Amino acid sequence: MRIRAYDLRSNAQEALFRVQMLTGDETLSRSAEDLLADVTTLSKTDSRTELDDARVRTRDDISRLVRAAKQHL
Repeated sequence: MRIRAYDLRSNAQEALFRVQMLTGDETLSRSAEDLLADVTTLSKTDSRTELDDARVRTRDDISRLVRAAKQHL
């Protein structure tokens, strides 16, 4: 599970850099940074229930970030 979380964090970090390169929108960049921090905490959850809840929350946040980023492309 920790290896998968590491892979997800790497992918999220790459996406963050892309957002920052493609737009100068500070709110969008800050949202991406906050999301990366949330994804980073996935590997530190104490229970499967906590992990599942965090995964749903970060998945929804990623969807919102993608929709917001599309407005800048």
